[in-house]
Amino acid sequence: MKILQIIYESLGSPFGFGGAGVRAYEIYGRLKNRHDITLLCMKYPGARDGELCGLKHIFVGAQSSSLTLSVLHYAFKAAGFVRKYGNDFDVIVENFLPSTPFFSRFLTKTPVILQIQGILENNAFMKFNPLYSLPMYCSEKFYPGLHERFIFVSAITRDKVIKGRGDEAVFCGVVSNGVDDALLNTVPVEGDYILFFSRIDIYTKGLDLLVRAFESIAPLFDDIGLVLAGYEFDSFTSAVSSLPDQLKDRVRYAGFVTGEEKTRLLSNARVVVLPSRHESQPVSVLEAAASQKPVIVSDIPELRFVEDNEFGLSFPAGSAAGLSEKLRLVLEDAVLRRQLGLRGRCYAKSLPWDFIAVEFENALQLNLDGKKQGRNRTDG
Repeated sequence: MKILQIIYESLGSPFGFGGAGVRAYEIYGRLKNRHDITLLCMKYPGARDGELCGLKHIFVGAQSSSLTLSVLHYAFKAAGFVRKYGNDFDVIVENFLPSTPFFSRFLTKTPVILQIQGILENNAFMKFNPLYSLPMYCSEKFYPGLHERFIFVSAITRDKVIKGRGDEAVFCGVVSNGVDDALLNTVPVEGDYILFFSRIDIYTKGLDLLVRAFESIAPLFDDIGLVLAGYEFDSFTSAVSSLPDQLKDRVRYAGFVTGEEKTRLLSNARVVVLPSRHESQPVSVLEAAASQKPVIVSDIPELRFVEDNEFGLSFPAGSAAGLSEKLRLVLEDAVLRRQLGLRGRCYAKSLPWDFIAVEFENALQLNLDGKKQGRNRTDG
């Protein structure tokens, strides 16, 4: 197959690299020898077309340091690329972001699959000012309805988006995120820190809750610190600004980590925490499970799989007191930590990226077969 993946994230971009980017590189890195794959990414200062991680990259948009300007230019230029070259591909996978509706489906005869990681819902109004939140909310509500072909990362998101559509979808697949085999083979060590491993995004990821919870339990566990790792959407300094000075010394920002550094950071954590207000299916939680670490998450539906599979605990979303309680429970009980960690690794063993890549490849092929044979297919 000749595949075009429309995704604004790319390695090296100053505008961040999160779960959607990890997913693309992990899956397509395993398919690149069997298919002709092109990633259409957002241009940033210094970006150059060519191979990156063995994958063909084309960058479009403005070489601007402004995220807003870059996103607007990217949406316009990517749509133009699809209009001009879309028919050269067998299938186009468009990563959905409410800020970048490309309308690719109407610009080419090539089948376009809308890949949806997650949705903001009403959280858009809490996170952004109305100038941004209202258009994004409307885009999220109506843009998926223009499509017939979907790949979702989780069944929860699928059900939210597809609800009320009946059997209109030509193809509706669910392909999970995955984990690297290297994490499954690490030897876990109980270090002296709580780890947050995701985008430094105070509202979305619930960092305000984590900081308050850490302040609450810190006097009880004077040997435990807090490590934040990930791309700075918000600054690390603003995330910890409410802490007393004596506690700030126990909080460290590890930066955006990959490879061996990421493996070491996960392997040595005492517990991994993701107190998000909304999510999809975070790669970081799966990677923590693969690293045999107990996990604490908020009780939003998208993270229910953690408790359902018994490798972590959940607390009421938005409750710093609830998070403090779960942190105390896990930090005080070494046997519980080990039990949760072992169950997590068992769960993660079913989700190696090698397997996920084949599932994704099969989903693309099923979609194309459905088109050629005129069938209505539903998967997952």
